[in-house]
Amino acid sequence: MKMIRENDLDIIYKAGTSDKAIIVLHGYGASCNDLAPIGQMMDQSGHFHWYFLDAPLSVDIGYGMEGRAWFPIDMMGLQQALMKGSFRSFFADKIPDGFIEASEKVEALLKSLKEKHSSLILGGFSQGSMISSEVAFKNPGLVDKLFILSGTFVSESHWRDLLSHSTSLPIFQSHGSVDPVLPVSEARRLKEFLEENDQNHEYHEFHGGHEIPMPVIQSLSAFLVRA
Repeated sequence: MKMIRENDLDIIYKAGTSDKAIIVLHGYGASCNDLAPIGQMMDQSGHFHWYFLDAPLSVDIGYGMEGRAWFPIDMMGLQQALMKGSFRSFFADKIPDGFIEASEKVEALLKSLKEKHSSLILGGFSQGSMISSEVAFKNPGLVDKLFILSGTFVSESHWRDLLSHSTSLPIFQSHGSVDPVLPVSEARRLKEFLEENDQNHEYHEFHGGHEIPMPVIQSLSAFLVRA
């Protein structure tokens, strides 16, 4: 693995033996290092080219430490919404500030990578999966597969409009049944939404929180190599 910079994004890059690439976006407050070990576990033969992207924004994650983010999140507001049972309106009713700008950065990178690779698989964890979904839904034909790990709706009406112009896309979605950050109820709604919009979708719900457990890693590995 090595660190590279493309399209104004810092990236951990691991070369593969095929002409297929997997692009991975981390969650809020993490970094490009966060999911790289999972990539190693899922592709021990080194078949795919891997790109682990570092989000463009720096955010305070407490105790004098900083992480990266794709767009700002009012974490106090999120906690209040969870406690009041009003989470549905937090993301699903609007496009967050900075969301489109971040997705356009990733979109530009993917268009550049498409010149090097025959197939692009895009996905991420939590906030990274929200950006990944936006890019995939907006650009039919650019992304060949999408994986959504512990993600949620972002502006349901906006995504509904994007998918009305899209083709069927193989999608892998996973979510913990007791996720304290992004409620499973919204993941289930997203599942139904994708199925209603004729997406080639598989859903994996596990007993756990905001995480990527081994059974999900194993199922995702099978999804990545499936024709």
